[in-house]
Amino acid sequence: MRRTVLKKYIANLLLLLIALYLLTGFGIANPGLVTPLTFGLLGKAQAQDIHTLLWGPFIILVLLHLYMTASWGGNPKKEH
Repeated sequence: MRRTVLKKYIANLLLLLIALYLLTGFGIANPGLVTPLTFGLLGKAQAQDIHTLLWGPFIILVLLHLYMTASWGGNPKKEH
């Protein structure tokens, strides 16, 4: 797998995980708002469980993302 494809894959997974983390955080803080928006699929208890379980994958993906950016180079600007 090419490095750029792997970097994009990790970045997209991290973005998805952050969105899920924010959604579950709002589900914990404002269950009256999030539960109807998710059609009853995400209640306060489920949001708390998912929010707690996301810490491990979040830390792993952040460390992978930082490692790949630091060791493989960031996003270099093209020279004209």
